[in-house]
Amino acid sequence: MKIKNNLKLFIAVITISILAAMIYLSVSQIRQQGNNYSINSDQVFDMGVTKGEADNKPVSVFEAFKPHSLSILIFAVFLITLLILIKYINKMKNMGNWLSNCSKELREYKSRYAYIYLHDVLTGLPNRKALLNDAGVIFSEKETRTAALIYIDMDNFKYINDTLGHEFGDDLIKQASERLLHIINGKGTLYRLGGDEFVILTAVDKSEAEGFLENIIAGFKDELVINGETVHISLSIGVAMYPEHGDNINSLLKAADIAMYKAKENGKSIYSEYNNSMNAAFSERMNIEKYLHTAMKRDEFELYFQPQLDLSSNKVIGLEALVRWKSPELGNVSPMKFIKVAEDTHMIIPLGEWVLIQACDYLSHLFKSGYPKMVMSVNISSIQILQEDFTDRVTEILKCFNIEPRYLELEITETRLIEAFDTVYNKLRLLSDMGIRIALDDFGKGYSSLNYLNQLPIHTLKIDKCFIDNVSLENEKTVVTKHIISMGKDMGLSIVAEGVEMQEQLEYLKKYRCDKMQGYIFSRPLPKSELEKLLKSMNSDKFKAVPRGA
Repeated sequence: MKIKNNLKLFIAVITISILAAMIYLSVSQIRQQGNNYSINSDQVFDMGVTKGEADNKPVSVFEAFKPHSLSILIFAVFLITLLILIKYINKMKNMGNWLSNCSKELREYKSRYAYIYLHDVLTGLPNRKALLNDAGVIFSEKETRTAALIYIDMDNFKYINDTLGHEFGDDLIKQASERLLHIINGKGTLYRLGGDEFVILTAVDKSEAEGFLENIIAGFKDELVINGETVHISLSIGVAMYPEHGDNINSLLKAADIAMYKAKENGKSIYSEYNNSMNAAFSERMNIEKYLHTAMKRDEFELYFQPQLDLSSNKVIGLEALVRWKSPELGNVSPMKFIKVAEDTHMIIPLGEWVLIQACDYLSHLFKSGYPKMVMSVNISSIQILQEDFTDRVTEILKCFNIEPRYLELEITETRLIEAFDTVYNKLRLLSDMGIRIALDDFGKGYSSLNYLNQLPIHTLKIDKCFIDNVSLENEKTVVTKHIISMGKDMGLSIVAEGVEMQEQLEYLKKYRCDKMQGYIFSRPLPKSELEKLLKSMNSDKFKAVPRGA
């Protein structure tokens, strides 16, 4: 701007100087011509011009400018043109600056758009489009001989997101992505596909990939703390190798996704490498998910009940309600298969409530029919517990069937319990204060949780079948089972052994004062009609075992 003003001032000074010089020149010439007229006046008369004629021809000032009129006109035109040109140049410069700013803004916009197009808004990680682009480049390079595509899914994220809020879920995603970035430490690229799904693409061989995966699993053993809420996140991971399992990104994504679902079925917090046999299992899972949505409407579920025997009195003092599914299309579907799918799809919420209602209804029937009072154990998913109205629904169901809270026991698995410990704890404490019994199922199968046992309002500790399978009085390796029983007794808990199938297991449990047992040595899970026959035939003074497979 300063340069522009100086230029205008310079042009103005030059213009004024030229005009002043020309005026001065014109005045001098006028004077000179006036003198010439005066000096040569006699010559005028000598040429035959009378004095009167001379007086009749006055000399105009403008006559003196005639020789310079063309120059003045040209200069005036030049000056006007120059001023117009200056104005035009200024406008062009302004337009040039405007165009330059527009071009800069356009480049910035394109850069921002390109970043948004290829990156996840929440985490800033590259997205699926970036993965497709990068994979195309990596797989086309001759030096890329092998690579691993790792598909990561956060277990039970949906129910955490739904129950604790989307803002909480967003913070969880961001913390999880930061932890993953820290774990991989630049040895691969982390992508967020959306929701709770991540992919890592790294140029490693199979053995290196295994170490990579172990680090990821180990890196999520510690809980996350979000807004004061402690959350334990487990991961299900599938891996597919390039070019063994696919030579393009789409085939690798599909293979790794199938392997991830296999890991989820196998217990979570583990990884699975893709193999061709998984295609059948994946197809089976998809079919289970497909028909599960209509199974309740079609009344395909049925409750079975496994008796729990008191080892000191040989009396049935409890029942565990177990859901069974007989599908017209799939046949008898194992609970090990459809329960996991139900949890992943949130079908466990309506299914779990149906089980609770049916179990309480049947317990009410048994009481009205004159059978001895016993406790009904119902398996509850933490997904159900985290529902806002869960405690209210339990209370309503108990009132509906006129059942005292002390005759209902809710079982929750150890691994499920610690995924959202604080929230689950508050709900369990409220239920316990109502008089409902709380059982910790599959103890010892998952994480070490002695600290949780001290904090939780637990009444019953159920020892998982894997700790019962190899126990005997002669087996020295049974120290773990003995320790669990002793620890539980010291804490004032009732101890139940699951999966008891052999007499030597039963003798071992009696020796170390285990309270209750359930298993095929006494009875398999029974439908209502068979259970009532068993209860009627029970002789309280004798132990009658039901043969396995009966």
